[in-house]
Amino acid sequence: MLGFALGAVFVGGLSRGFAGFGAALIIVPALTLVYGPVPAVVLMSLIEVPGALQLARTAVREADWRSLAPLCIAAAVTIPIGAWMLAILDADIVRRSIAGMVVVFGAVIATGWRYKGEVTKAISAAIGTVGGFCSGIASLGGPPVVMFLIAKGSNAAQTRAGIIAYFGLAMVLRLAAFGVYDLYSKDALWFSLLLAPVYMSGIWVGSRYFKGVSETVFRRVVVALVLIMGMFALLK
Repeated sequence: MLGFALGAVFVGGLSRGFAGFGAALIIVPALTLVYGPVPAVVLMSLIEVPGALQLARTAVREADWRSLAPLCIAAAVTIPIGAWMLAILDADIVRRSIAGMVVVFGAVIATGWRYKGEVTKAISAAIGTVGGFCSGIASLGGPPVVMFLIAKGSNAAQTRAGIIAYFGLAMVLRLAAFGVYDLYSKDALWFSLLLAPVYMSGIWVGSRYFKGVSETVFRRVVVALVLIMGMFALLK
């Protein structure tokens, strides 16, 4: 089980490093199968800390905070609600909820769907509301937010900075909410110290040594892994 967890974390890091997505969608259901939903969600948040800190300075400087404001404000409201639901709901309900999110997000990514409508403050707040709740209950708020920010049509650097900035803010709020609802354990904290280097190693390998691999093929493999992990978690 430890080997399975380490392998899933490394593969999630590969996906994040190469394709920029899929890490939590692979890691959270895998860790849920091994350790249960609450430790899985907490661990995913903890192992993201080193990467978020590394990228935070550039993101804070380059992000368009004015356009991100409705998204971030809405997420700040619903992340604690999601974390509260994680704390009080039955573990089996949470597991199935996480698995359902993984399958739905994986299917949406597989179709290549992008929002093409007008980007308004109301739409931004709605996406922040959904993303924040998913982030709080499952550390899975990334897919709806990323698809929305890409659809805004900003230049690549500003879009990347906005994604990193939102993830960094969501991580801080999520970790604070987990503390308020007493979701941390000594085992989770110690185990995160083991998993974080594996995750960062996967990101490093993915970003440097997979550039010769077809991105289309790699994305299909990642989506397949996401759907498989989601189905396993759903049917356990």
